[in-house]
Amino acid sequence: MSLTIVNDYFFKPDGDIEEGKAAAAELVEYFRAGVPEVELSLWLEAQDNPLHHYHITVFSDADVIQKVRDSEAIKRFTERLYPHIDHSTFISPACNVWLADGQGVEPVS
Repeated sequence: MSLTIVNDYFFKPDGDIEEGKAAAAELVEYFRAGVPEVELSLWLEAQDNPLHHYHITVFSDADVIQKVRDSEAIKRFTERLYPHIDHSTFISPACNVWLADGQGVEPVS
């Protein structure tokens, strides 16, 4: 059964959003190259507040979540991202997928 982690966070007003996005892109490359069990990595920016971001990751199972958490790639990602976000707003609940439909979501640049 697929498992999902939904990250919800705000950048600090003086945080470097572009550095955070570059860190995210590097993490996605790690998923593509080394973790095919990551079924989805979706990065979102709120339309009404560019400091508010979400990351939705769908994993094939709990073992993959642990593999990613223990990886050097996630360590590098958090080292790059965390200085720029307000940790008092960061939540990361684990969720069960009960319905999904993938029609090819395209990123908006």
